[in-house]
Amino acid sequence: MLLLVAFVILIILFILFKRSFNQYASGLREQPTYLLWLITRYINFKGWSTEEYCLSTSNFKSNEQSGYLSEKDIPLRNQSRPKMLRAVPHRQLTQQAPDHIMYEIHKHIESISIPRYNGEAPNHLLLRGKSVVEYTGADGIFLPNANQNTFEKGEFAHVHSNDGSFHMILHPSDAKLLINKQWAEKFPLNGVNLFNKIIVPDTYLLVYAPQNEDDLKIWKTILNAAINYNRDNQNKH
Repeated sequence: MLLLVAFVILIILFILFKRSFNQYASGLREQPTYLLWLITRYINFKGWSTEEYCLSTSNFKSNEQSGYLSEKDIPLRNQSRPKMLRAVPHRQLTQQAPDHIMYEIHKHIESISIPRYNGEAPNHLLLRGKSVVEYTGADGIFLPNANQNTFEKGEFAHVHSNDGSFHMILHPSDAKLLINKQWAEKFPLNGVNLFNKIIVPDTYLLVYAPQNEDDLKIWKTILNAAINYNRDNQNKH
């Protein structure tokens, strides 16, 4: 009798887990994995997947240095925030970038960077290559000759080719400005020490996908701010 009860409980748990996984996978454009689903369940349990948490700026450390963006650079975004999957992966489910905007994004990245390789490169250059952060193989942008202690070998930004959104490391003041102006939100694992190896920066943001040419100009301004902040930050160490 006990074996039968245990078997029924296992079947019920399997059905519930499968339903939860399918619900998680339904919003993705890439192949989901059970490992990422389990991490997402943990994120949900901790309350890190809520909109309130991802839009909070209270954990941004103050910095005497001013940011790289100003109020006049960043107008209030003229539409509501997109529907999001605040999980791993962190994804924009609506308001994806149109194909011609995606083309301009990749074209711009190619114009400001060179292909990444294992050797050294002049410090004034930026490198591009497969992201070491994003498991789907997104296009990453790297600082050259990055210190080994730098977050993910110098990668400070990458584009999600399936929606046009970007993850970027930004100055705390700029991060706060972008969240308040509805252009971005925090990554759910900001500030978390992953596997005692990787500390996700507090100001690691998802910048929403540009929708048109005007958005694209603002996106370039944001990317330039990320480039300058990370370059200056590297030079301090």
